[in-house]
Amino acid sequence: METGMIVAVTIAVVFILFFILSYNKMKKQEINVENAFGDLDVFLMKRVDELDNLVQTARVATDQEMEILNSVTSLRTGVAEASNMEEKIKAHNTLQQEMPSIMVNMESYPEIKFNENYLHIQRSINNIEEQIQAARRNFNSHTGKYNQLISTFPRNLLASAFGFSKKPMFETPPEKRENVDMKALFDR
Repeated sequence: METGMIVAVTIAVVFILFFILSYNKMKKQEINVENAFGDLDVFLMKRVDELDNLVQTARVATDQEMEILNSVTSLRTGVAEASNMEEKIKAHNTLQQEMPSIMVNMESYPEIKFNENYLHIQRSINNIEEQIQAARRNFNSHTGKYNQLISTFPRNLLASAFGFSKKPMFETPPEKRENVDMKALFDR
């Protein structure tokens, strides 16, 4: 009788340990999934914020560069189109008055850099997208491990008893797989 009791207690202890260890393992993996999603969510929000910030920054820079171009072009046109001495003097005086302001702006923008602004936006978006892809892979890896853990026998019985349920993988919807329409961002 004693041997039977020892075997029964041993089996009970093994089952209890299995349940405790399995529960803890499932809970830890669930926490890993939640943490990985938190990281992914940060990058997704960063993308939203950065796209808007980058576009607005490029707009401001472009507006300032356009202002310089328009000022210089307008002053040149005024001088070139002056037909008499009075108009030419007035145009040159205007040019002389505006020149310090133009020079200060030109020092700020030694080259008109429309392409650089757009290249900067493109590089930043690519960098953010790479971070999102890495975070998405990390999230999907943790989610896959968790889903597998709670789906296999006998843990699937424990998972359903303790309320563990499958987590969705993060997949990009087909319409989001297209390239970002930068023109649409600038047209806002």
